[in-house]
Amino acid sequence: MSTPETTPVIVGIGEFIDRPADVTEALEPVAAMAEALRAAERDAGADLLSRAESIELIGLISWRYADPVNLLCEKLGIAPGRRTNASMGGETPIRLIHEAAVRIARGEQSVALIVGGEAMNARNRARKEKARLDWTPQVSADDAVAFPASRYAMSRPAKALGMMDPAQVYPFYEVAAQTAWGQTPAEAQAESARLWSRYAAVAATNDGAWIKTAPDAETIGAASADNRLINWPYPKLMVANPSVNQSGAVIVASLAAARAAGVPEDRIIHIWGGAAASEPEDYLLRDAYDRSTAQTAALEAAVEIVGGDAKAFDRLELYSCFPVVPKMALRTLGLDLETTTPTVAGGLTFFGGPLNNYMTHAVCAMTRQLRAAREEVGLLYGQGGYVNKHHTLVVSARPAPTSLALDYSVQEKAEAARGPVPELLETYQGPATVETYTITYARDGEPLQGVVILRTPSGARAMARVLAVDTESLDLLRSTEGSAVGAAGFVRVDAFGKLVWEAGEQRQRPRRFAQVEREGPLTIVTIDRAEAMNALHPAANAELAEIFDAFAADPDQWVAILTGAGGKAFSAGNDLKATAVSMARGEPLETPVTGFAGLTARFDLDKPVIAAVEGVAMGGGFEIALACDLIVAGEGAVFALPEPRVGLAALAGGLLRLPQQIGLKQAMGMILTGRRVNAAEGERLGFVNEVVADGEALAAARRWAAQMLECSPMSLRASKQIVQKALDTTVADATVQQNRYSAVRALFRSADVREGPTAFAQKRAPQWKGR
Repeated sequence: MSTPETTPVIVGIGEFIDRPADVTEALEPVAAMAEALRAAERDAGADLLSRAESIELIGLISWRYADPVNLLCEKLGIAPGRRTNASMGGETPIRLIHEAAVRIARGEQSVALIVGGEAMNARNRARKEKARLDWTPQVSADDAVAFPASRYAMSRPAKALGMMDPAQVYPFYEVAAQTAWGQTPAEAQAESARLWSRYAAVAATNDGAWIKTAPDAETIGAASADNRLINWPYPKLMVANPSVNQSGAVIVASLAAARAAGVPEDRIIHIWGGAAASEPEDYLLRDAYDRSTAQTAALEAAVEIVGGDAKAFDRLELYSCFPVVPKMALRTLGLDLETTTPTVAGGLTFFGGPLNNYMTHAVCAMTRQLRAAREEVGLLYGQGGYVNKHHTLVVSARPAPTSLALDYSVQEKAEAARGPVPELLETYQGPATVETYTITYARDGEPLQGVVILRTPSGARAMARVLAVDTESLDLLRSTEGSAVGAAGFVRVDAFGKLVWEAGEQRQRPRRFAQVEREGPLTIVTIDRAEAMNALHPAANAELAEIFDAFAADPDQWVAILTGAGGKAFSAGNDLKATAVSMARGEPLETPVTGFAGLTARFDLDKPVIAAVEGVAMGGGFEIALACDLIVAGEGAVFALPEPRVGLAALAGGLLRLPQQIGLKQAMGMILTGRRVNAAEGERLGFVNEVVADGEALAAARRWAAQMLECSPMSLRASKQIVQKALDTTVADATVQQNRYSAVRALFRSADVREGPTAFAQKRAPQWKGR
């Protein structure tokens, strides 16, 4: 049986919205939180801040503090015994209010403060306007407070594809759910737009809202220049808006303490109870994406508090970072999606999304409305992470029908309803069908990549990307007429070590940036970007890596020549223009696992490669040549590692190979000046094997290759492998180890080891098999 001393109530609410014309006048987060708490005390009509036994500060992101909760207490001149820098997560305000209520119900305290705030808009404006914010000096990342739940467990496939932002993850649930509900993408998008328009309409009436324009469903749902796609299928007006300056605070007290302090009865809102549950932290280790058993359990427990019928809730605040969350919640509650008003505050897009603190503002809005409608009951539902954490709270101006439950976890119920979790594969090649998907977009409105969560024929799960150039597969994902869930395709591992999914059967990829010729056992590779001085971007690097993968794996190909098209350049290195475009679009700057051109980090290639250099071999182009076994150069060829002249460094092996090949002092003379070296000097220094007339480098390389092809390919591989491994050890150790090397063992198991002596004895040319 509860008593006034153990009856928890909300007695004060406060909000602060900061929109100064001059950004330098914006308040820092802790100062804005102080304003919200002072407003909450005024709202309560009683002196409560000095009586507080606890203060919980919701995790913030927009400014780095060493200890924000104590700084806030200093600003307010208070010293509660319990001072906590609380966790991250959108459900945090609801959890902290609920926890305070439980402590009061246990008789452990009588007044609690919950507060949070962000100033991300001021930060963004100051950066754009190059203005200085006269705030508390930021501490280093190492010295900043470590808020709990700042990071979530994340599988390697998600990290590899950069799918770690909530805005990228919620679409997986959206796509899976709409498919399970039997909707086409167009139907689901229209439903989301109508729902979001109701959030927008409420925000337009909220004095504290950031966006009050109340766009209609058509405007919200249609992608446009002002409403660009962020991650399929969500445009900007369907995602949370963190660029706000908003703070909010709630004061929770025992009914006895509130009355003793003189809080008017019409200020008091009773906390009836609620529930909480969580999904597995790593979103790739969940059973499904068309539902959340944790959300269902938390919502159903709240419904039980009001008698088992969600229609008993007169007012709702359903968390709204992305449409799928309230859409799932409304279906669980059994409420009409077309007529239910899902918010009292306006939602994270339109009211504003002060990161972890939105639900504090929702509590403020709910409190105001329930004070005016004293017989009504409200439901607050907060959610955090990546559909991870779910918390509900039931409130009303009426006293609770029963005492507050001290244990509100429904985790066991959520776990019992969960299905089996498929095995997650970090690498896979073969057929796979789509479980769910999204597309990430650049600021120019064009796709960066598609990302699909897949199921293999065995039922295992994998994550793969869809390349932006694969319009066939992307068109399948962005169709509005039918879902791609269940679509069949093939997974391969690309040159960057990442999984790539392509719709349909396994494909042969056309060569766009290089040409390959095979003359018997000789492979000739030509970098075919003469218009860009044969400079390489990630796609060209990937193509060359695949070409050399094939060369390395083909037992009938024994020697390779690498050259550049056009005669003016072997390769000018990294394509800086393409890099600038990629950086502006937010594309990852990738290099193949096997290095630049698929050669500079290919340390296990035991077949000879000859560089035929005409024109410039600059930066990465020179590093590619150095990674080859021989360099044949036209007399007009020029070599350099000019990276220091543009504030970079030659990190594709040039700084390591050049000293090995020409000695330390000569190498440092080139490296530390970035100077250009012509072919003749390169020959004198020792990194060029032969200088020929311009236009004759390829022919000369063919002559060198012909001499190599007169030798046993097995002997060449063994010899190259011994030389390479000896660079990393002493001659004495290499002598002991060489017979254990794979190429040496293969040599002595081959037919060639017998063919050589036999042909010599028979006075005939050997017939090498290369096996």
